[in-house]
Amino acid sequence: MVLLLCLLLVGCYDDEGNYDYHDVTPVSIDTTGTGILPEYALTRFDVIDLAPKVYYNGHLVTDESAVPLSYQWTLFSSVTGAGTSTAIDTLGNARHLVASVNRTGGNYFVQLVVTNTEDGLREFFRTRVSVSEALDGGWMLLYERADRPGYSDLALILNPWTKNNLTTDRAYTNLYELTNGSPLRGKPIRCLDIAMSLTGLNYVGLCTDYTLVGVTDTGIEQVMSFNNFFNNAPSRMAPSWYSHHGNGGVSGQCSEVLINDNKVYTNTYFNSTSGERESRFGVAKFDEGVGELAAWNAEIPSQLNYGVVVYDQTHQCFRYTAFASAQFETFAEQNMELAAFDVNHTGMTLLMGDWGVGEQRLFPYDYLLMTDGNAYRLAVANFSTSTPEDSNIGIGLYDMTSLCPQVAAATTMAASNIGSYIYYGAGGRLYHFAYDSGLPAEAVWTSPSAGEVVTCVRLQKYYNSIYNAGMMPSCDDLLHIATWNEQTRQGHLYQYRINTASGDIDMSVCRDYAIPGRVKDMGWKFSMQ
Repeated sequence: MVLLLCLLLVGCYDDEGNYDYHDVTPVSIDTTGTGILPEYALTRFDVIDLAPKVYYNGHLVTDESAVPLSYQWTLFSSVTGAGTSTAIDTLGNARHLVASVNRTGGNYFVQLVVTNTEDGLREFFRTRVSVSEALDGGWMLLYERADRPGYSDLALILNPWTKNNLTTDRAYTNLYELTNGSPLRGKPIRCLDIAMSLTGLNYVGLCTDYTLVGVTDTGIEQVMSFNNFFNNAPSRMAPSWYSHHGNGGVSGQCSEVLINDNKVYTNTYFNSTSGERESRFGVAKFDEGVGELAAWNAEIPSQLNYGVVVYDQTHQCFRYTAFASAQFETFAEQNMELAAFDVNHTGMTLLMGDWGVGEQRLFPYDYLLMTDGNAYRLAVANFSTSTPEDSNIGIGLYDMTSLCPQVAAATTMAASNIGSYIYYGAGGRLYHFAYDSGLPAEAVWTSPSAGEVVTCVRLQKYYNSIYNAGMMPSCDDLLHIATWNEQTRQGHLYQYRINTASGDIDMSVCRDYAIPGRVKDMGWKFSMQ
């Protein structure tokens, strides 16, 4: 009886639901005849160009078609599992995709989603993309961003002059932000590739006045924060200098050098064929009598006689620590009948310096632009093969006041490791000073536009013994001139070949690159080729 009643109730039920049925407008994606491939092999920062056909209600959609469709192109890893990246990059929002692939080396999908905005239905297209790195060598530039004052970023120039076995010419800018999501906080100080390993994992150190970070040498991914550089990190981040000590010729004699908060830290490391970085900065070097330190250290001592050599601006003297020591000491009393100047009391302020030609190719001297407030001089010191007991470490002193135009306005200098000359930049000009000749410095280059000033000049050379083994392209004969125009907020890099013996510039060929900021430092990025 109960069952019969239920059946009667069901039979009397009237479905009064409000159902709105409508036809689905078909949308389809077709790659026939478009040249689109099922898989692409790209180098990082290559541009991918994809223009599939899209049909709406059977009609080919053009850029002028008024159809309710939206487009989204994304890139994401095709590999899943622990440790893989889950980031999804949006590449574009138009049917025709033209976009740079900025992800680090790996395997990815590029996917198009076409959405009918009236009913929310979607169609998908996907192709595979394998990305390889091209950042294992070249010329680095560290600059303050024109669009983000107070922040720094990295550029890399790749051409046959800066990287062996290369036929293309590429310039990558804003690499740090593109890889890590935001530019590096602080104004630039130095970029330095520490070649601790010939074939293993190296990193590039990027130093600003706010922090020091380490990035992978192939991907520019940050792998070391400021604290990672130390066994026990100082409480205050205030770098003023980051550099290197030693020529890399003997394992265990090289170190990184950091001046942070006016304290000196070193990190002794061993050259390796395939190992990875393990050492860290130790305790700060100490001496209660040391004053304000210059943004400088002697970079290429070739012996174990010095652990680090720095300059005390307050007391106008050089100081050193012995190898594996943490205490600063003074040098032996200098014989002023032999020495060109007294390293224990120069009477001058150190403005800037560079290493250059010395006793041998791997035993260079330090070339230092110094002033006593009125006169300007080029001081030459042998911290490469001397010992702290030597009495004539200061081996040369050249007057620049009367011989060098605009020397008081100099902002940058570079010393040759082959010939007896330096370059210095002041205003919109680059000067060549052959210090042994007794002749005045010559203006050998003028910036091509008004308001464009020289901010950095470097010769292509390298501190490591790799430099002496023929692994470096354009060794000593490539000149890099970086400029900045405050009115246009635009930077440039100009590259020229030079005569290594005389320093004469070959003006017949110039490579010119736009840099989106004010360059502070440049250097070669090591590549094992």
